[in-house]
Amino acid sequence: MKLFISLLALSITLSADITLPQNFKTDFHQSITNEKGKVINYEGTVLFKNLKESLANIMGEETNYTRSLFKWSYTVPTKKEVCTDGTQLIVVDHDLEQVSNYLIEEGMNLDEILKIANKISSTDYQATYKDIEYLITLDDKAQLQQIVYVDSLDNNVKIIFKNMNYNTTVNETSLECSAPEVYDIIKG
Repeated sequence: MKLFISLLALSITLSADITLPQNFKTDFHQSITNEKGKVINYEGTVLFKNLKESLANIMGEETNYTRSLFKWSYTVPTKKEVCTDGTQLIVVDHDLEQVSNYLIEEGMNLDEILKIANKISSTDYQATYKDIEYLITLDDKAQLQQIVYVDSLDNNVKIIFKNMNYNTTVNETSLECSAPEVYDIIKG
């Protein structure tokens, strides 16, 4: 559950002063520290793509919207893939040989967080949203470098991004989680 809450932090497009490109690829290090001081460290890569799409409403008028896709490929301490489009979250745990599907009902809305964020230094932004305080740090190129917050389970979460590559080519199929058919499927 801790992992899912942390992932939701990035499942929505960033806005205003802090913007993400159409695509990016980066390595990450994520640490989650519980209130007893136990630390779990994760490492891997993240792929991101913004998709601009159109939908026709019942009146025949088209509405444009952007859908953000993320794929987190964990390599340490276990091999796991997590894919989300902001509505659905799919977790493929290769060590457990299972696939879990979840609908995101009340995830963290980073877009809203950033709309209320206050710039506190040349690279840092702070916001309080639904009683949780977030610190977002950009690097000297104004690229996402770090997100720190305390989640709803009182875990300290820190996600550090390394080797950020904005505007890299990311195709939609590379953002899909896939698993062998023999894996168990769990609906959440």
